[in-house]
Amino acid sequence: MLIKVLYFGRLKELSGSSQESVELREGARIEDLFANCCASRPELRKFRPSLVAARNQEFAAWDTPLVGGDEVGFLPAVSGG
Repeated sequence: MLIKVLYFGRLKELSGSSQESVELREGARIEDLFANCCASRPELRKFRPSLVAARNQEFAAWDTPLVGGDEVGFLPAVSGG
């Protein structure tokens, strides 16, 4: 299945693009997608603890299953005071 990935913040700089399409096996989860993205860009892994994921423009848990055509965004957590 084909998933559209959007990168925001520092991830955009590290990936060299704001988006890409990734081919995954059926039944893959958001966590699997991120692992796939990190395979070619290991430096992304260090951001995992502070990222949030959005599936089809709604925040989603990392264990959310994906279906073909989904759009997943990886966003740095925002903090403020």
